[in-house]
Amino acid sequence: MKKIIDIEELKKFAAPVKEFLQDEKSDLEVNDTRMSYLTDDMVSENWQKLELARQYYESLADYRDRRKKSRKYLRGDQWHEYVTNEDGETVTEESYIKEQGRVPLKQNVIRQLMRSVVGQYRTNKSKTMVVARTKDNSVLSEMLTNTLQTAQYNNSTTELDARMAEEFFLSGMAIQKTMYSYLREKNTEDVLVKNINPNRIFFNTDIEDPRMYDLRIIGELIDVTIDDVISTFAKTVDDEQKIKSWYTNVDPKNIVLSKDGLTADILDNLDFYIPSETNKARVIEMWELVSEWRVYAHDYLDGTYTITKTSEEELEAINQERLAKGIENGIMPDQIPLIDYKKKKEQFWVVKFLTPYGQCLYQGETIYSHESHPYTLAAYPLLDGEVWGLVEDIIDQQRAINRMIGLIDSIMGTAAKGVLLVHEDAIPKDMSVDDFADEWTRFNGIIKFKGKPGTPLPQQVSANVTNIGAQDMLAMQLKMIQDISGVSGAIQGHDAKSSTPSSLYAQQALNSTTNTRDMFDVFAWFKRQRDTKMLKVIQQFYDEDRLVRVSGATFGNGVAYYRPDLAAGTDFDLVVTEGIDTPVFRQVMDDQLKALMEAGAIDIKMYLENSSLPFAEKLLESIHKREAQSATAQQGQMPPELMDQVNQEADPNAMNMLQQYIGSNKA
Repeated sequence: MKKIIDIEELKKFAAPVKEFLQDEKSDLEVNDTRMSYLTDDMVSENWQKLELARQYYESLADYRDRRKKSRKYLRGDQWHEYVTNEDGETVTEESYIKEQGRVPLKQNVIRQLMRSVVGQYRTNKSKTMVVARTKDNSVLSEMLTNTLQTAQYNNSTTELDARMAEEFFLSGMAIQKTMYSYLREKNTEDVLVKNINPNRIFFNTDIEDPRMYDLRIIGELIDVTIDDVISTFAKTVDDEQKIKSWYTNVDPKNIVLSKDGLTADILDNLDFYIPSETNKARVIEMWELVSEWRVYAHDYLDGTYTITKTSEEELEAINQERLAKGIENGIMPDQIPLIDYKKKKEQFWVVKFLTPYGQCLYQGETIYSHESHPYTLAAYPLLDGEVWGLVEDIIDQQRAINRMIGLIDSIMGTAAKGVLLVHEDAIPKDMSVDDFADEWTRFNGIIKFKGKPGTPLPQQVSANVTNIGAQDMLAMQLKMIQDISGVSGAIQGHDAKSSTPSSLYAQQALNSTTNTRDMFDVFAWFKRQRDTKMLKVIQQFYDEDRLVRVSGATFGNGVAYYRPDLAAGTDFDLVVTEGIDTPVFRQVMDDQLKALMEAGAIDIKMYLENSSLPFAEKLLESIHKREAQSATAQQGQMPPELMDQVNQEADPNAMNMLQQYIGSNKA
């Protein structure tokens, strides 16, 4: 688009002091990716993208199978693998053991270890803090910290992260989604954080960078009701009818539950195109990193810097026109403001919400100021591109433990336990074998018989099954599973031996965390990446002052509200870090604050403002209230509370006497 330049505007630049018209904006059109709703004219192109996404999804089948196996062992289904029986049939190990007349016993050690690891994560709590790199931004950093922690509180990230930590230790992958969306439960728009199930995710599987810098495609399979699709993407009644015409196979009234409830059957058998439930509509959300040649233009006339659709030839023509008009009016060429432009290849993320048939519900460039997709992904250990969790490392030991328990049970079940050996000549003629056995086992029983020379006396035989080595093998496997997982008895809270010093037991618990430290640190990095996106979303979409005080916390009056005018443009001045939030840490802080107060270094107000005591905020408010009343009384004014009480209860004579009293005090 050609920009019309007024010569009077150009003349301003010839003056000794250049007066820029800062309130005027360039009309160069910003170049953005095509944004559209409900389009079906690119079905063939969308089909190609869907097929690429499907191939990436199918390439994750091995990972999903290994995750499923680990989940089954965690759940306790530990005899589910297939073997071949004597008849050549393929059956599960559980069925094979039952065919042999034995009981498929198991001791679920994995679940106990997982509980210990998740409990360790919950015990070592941390909270995200926005730390200013300069002292001038300390108030701003505290305000952003309070705002971020409020958003985390509203999203219950403590519970979300605990479940995601369990998923991370199970499968080696953690996935969350950070958006700005309408929260139906709170009837407001706010930051929204969701845990994403790995069975629904797809991405380019050639990733090698643990920071996920080589992600090019990422998305998920979403199954929702047709009403959810319409309420999200339809703007008119015609849009609603169009969406329904695309999902003709979805019948909200035809609810067929072919799977068991509260089981993993649906997620274990997901198809890329077809949802498992007939009353659900499949939406495929796909984010892709694309590139495009773009022209960057810096117009010195009004100081704007834009990405423009105007070609380089058109921009050069605008510059020549400015030069001609300026020279014609006696302006030196070096004083004429021109447009500085250059062309470069730009990479950016675009999103498409597609139906399984190729129609596009919405497409456009990322709306987020962090210029990326809303997902946060961590894959561990990503060694040569492979991902696995802690559970997969100890499956073989769990199987060995189950086999040892089954072997001990089988040996004990088939061994002789008090078998009575009696010669047939020793049984009296007037007694049957059953009568002889009953009398043998009866209390104070008596059996009379005539002994014959050479006939041995009856005797009982009991086999000793305690020293066959199976118990030693079981103990060895239990120790190996602790050594491999790093979750020792100390970290599980087992009682120490009576001769174990407390310092040694504490050191054992600390040493046990070394094996799991790597995974904990990776998950902490994952949380920081998620919180960084949350902070950027907050800065982008919070356009009004918001109360950000979390219940039980004490903040200064200046940071109790989020101020968007202060938070704008601070992306490079602030970093996100984690602070310790454990009872022991808070106790140490309170003790240090108390010592400073007793030494006179701080007063009671400073102590309460920084203390974590539950009554600190209430007590601080009482102090502020008393100070306000005292200041009002010193100025000869009646406190508001006293004035209300007097107005309600006192008569006019009392009011006059009170005014005289105040007047005498002022004198």
